Amino acid sequence: MQAFLVHLAVASFYAGMRIVENAARVEQSLHDNCNSMSEPSPAEVLSDPSFKRADLHCHSRFSIFKYFKRANTRDCYNAPEDVYRIAKERGMSFVTLTDHDSIDGALYLLNKHPDMTDFFIGEEVETYFPETGQRIHVGVWGLNEEQHREIQRLRRNIRELIPYMKQQNLVFGINHLFQNYRMKNVAARYIGELIQMFDIFEVMNGAMANVHNKMVQQLVGTLQTEGRRMSMVGGSDAHTLKHVAKVHTVSKGDTPAEFIQNVRNGDCFAWGSEMRFRDLVADIYLLILAYHGETVNDFRSTEYTNVDKTIQLATRLASIPTAISGLPAAITSLNYLKQIVISKGISMRFAKLVEEIRPGLGGGS
Repeated sequence: MQAFLVHLAVASFYAGMRIVENAARVEQSLHDNCNSMSEPSPAEVLSDPSFKRADLHCHSRFSIFKYFKRANTRDCYNAPEDVYRIAKERGMSFVTLTDHDSIDGALYLLNKHPDMTDFFIGEEVETYFPETGQRIHVGVWGLNEEQHREIQRLRRNIRELIPYMKQQNLVFGINHLFQNYRMKNVAARYIGELIQMFDIFEVMNGAMANVHNKMVQQLVGTLQTEGRRMSMVGGSDAHTLKHVAKVHTVSKGDTPAEFIQNVRNGDCFAWGSEMRFRDLVADIYLLILAYHGETVNDFRSTEYTNVDKTIQLATRLASIPTAISGLPAAITSLNYLKQIVISKGISMRFAKLVEEIRPGLGGGS
């Protein structure tokens, strides 16, 4: 039995590595054939003082992996003050945190530094189409605590959530449009309904495949030529400090409120470059190491019961052979390849897709 398990682990490792290598080759090929977004030159962006920058999609340790809370797993282990510091060092004029269904990190930072004037509250909200369970991630910027609470109450149904945010005059946009797309859905119906709901689209996500970002950019750009007012934004989607602010949004405004309003108005563009596939895989393993680094603190904490601590220990022990087997890399690779397959599939029937959604244009907020 032991020999069988060893053989299985070795086989899983090599299978995972083959998937990783294939994904890396695909990513390299696609990246080499994609040009950067045609926006102002780097010199202009860096030198013009009227251009202001903010990473509209980044995380802190307050992004909890909510599907397994008792194990205290997180999507990110960055301290909010470290995210702020790195963002400022990398030239961001304004800083926000968009933790998963939480503004606790933002409130923590504001409570610690009440005089901070270049920071605004953000959140990444996970919502659903109730009839299909299709997940959608929504970036919300400039909200307050009361609005956050109501958003959390409504988020299980996107058809209730979006009208509330519009009624509150909130600035919000859809993140990584095709990441959670289910291929069984009709693309025209899926996209058509979303463009009725959203005016702001994340066209550059630092953790997504370049071909995915290009597909979203092409879609939004085409809709703009059809007369639809839409905003293109970018964010790093950083879960480690290495990638904070390497993708961001450029706009104008002397205050966070002015910056956010210009994003709403469409006076903005995405800037930066996505992380390469190997960086994405490396980040997964860095998060696993960070989880193990929290072991002592978790066991000393009074927040967890003995049962919780037992679950945490079991999870950590189980994660060791899982990581060695290459399974996290394999899963990441498959998700990455799925992005590429979906984006290329939509690209191949793009003209027909636009014709199908054209009758519904002109909606939005």
